[in-house]
Amino acid sequence: MYADMVRRMLYYPDRLPPDLPPPRWAGRCEEVRLPCEDGVDIHALWWPEPEGTPVILFLHGNAQEAYSWSLVRRELEPLGCRMLLPDYHGYGKSGGEPREESLYMDGRAALAWLAEGGMSGRDIVVFGKSLGGAVACEISQGRELGALILESTFTSLASVARRLFPLLPPAAELPEKYASIDKIGSARCPVLVIHGDRDELIPVSEGLALYDAAPAPKQLYLVEGAGHNDVSSVAGPSYAQRIGSFLERHL
Repeated sequence: MYADMVRRMLYYPDRLPPDLPPPRWAGRCEEVRLPCEDGVDIHALWWPEPEGTPVILFLHGNAQEAYSWSLVRRELEPLGCRMLLPDYHGYGKSGGEPREESLYMDGRAALAWLAEGGMSGRDIVVFGKSLGGAVACEISQGRELGALILESTFTSLASVARRLFPLLPPAAELPEKYASIDKIGSARCPVLVIHGDRDELIPVSEGLALYDAAPAPKQLYLVEGAGHNDVSSVAGPSYAQRIGSFLERHL
């Protein structure tokens, strides 16, 4: 019973009609399918230009779908990178149902698709936002990547359960763990942690704890006055500038 309740409160997938084209604001993207280990295909958006540049694998939060999240392409376009934006199981045009292990499969499927396209680990920047940060920590363990970027994410689901699931009994066992704090130490790449200092959903203390646990080289970027969903808009142009400086230093 509690497992179903937690999943209903954790995942908010929006579905998309199979024949719906990408929105105009997504720009010059391609729709691709990524095969997962369980036989499910997930849907993703791929921006192949500028050719020959590093790739940002963007792992989005727990709500909406890739078409809505494609606005992030505009925010990150000044970085001059290609980008892959996959949906999770049960989101958008993807098959299956969202679960912790299925989201990890989605992240691994995205890395495998990039590798098959000739992109080595050092060419890939894994960027996880909120729930996507937990997926990013999972798939980055022990991998030689260009960088790992975590924005507005948590140390574990249990650490923020009271905020996310206020109706859940205190003694209820969570079916999903997302224990990023136990995984980030296994990252083998530079780490950038971004967090709003007024995040009402995932307290800034969560981001600080992840930063402390991350291996060097690492960098902390706290956005003054930003909450959970407005980090880039509050930061303004300095958002892409700070991320760009980090990538230029380490890629």
